[in-house]
Amino acid sequence: MMEETLQEIWTQRIAAYQAASGQTMKAWCTEQDLTLHQLKYWLYKAQRQHNPVATSATFRAVSITALEPETEPLWVQVGSARITLISRFLR
Repeated sequence: MMEETLQEIWTQRIAAYQAASGQTMKAWCTEQDLTLHQLKYWLYKAQRQHNPVATSATFRAVSITALEPETEPLWVQVGSARITLISRFLR
C-alpha cells in the first residue's frame, strides 16, 4: 500500500519537474528539497512502466538463398545470444 502512495507522489513530482520550463534536474531538486538521485530513480522507474522491455518473443522472417553444403555456417547474433545455422538443417 505504501508503494502505491509513493508511486502517486512521484508521478505528481515528475509532472511538476517536467512542467518546470528549462530548469535543470539539480536546480529543481534543490528547490523541492529532494536529491538528484531520487528524481533520476523515479524517472527511470516511470520510463520502464511506460516502455516495458518486451516480455514476449518477436519473430522476423529471414530468407536465405543459395546455401551450399560446403559453405560456412550462418551466424545470427542479437545481443549476447548467438544462433548458428548449418545448411543441412535449412532444407
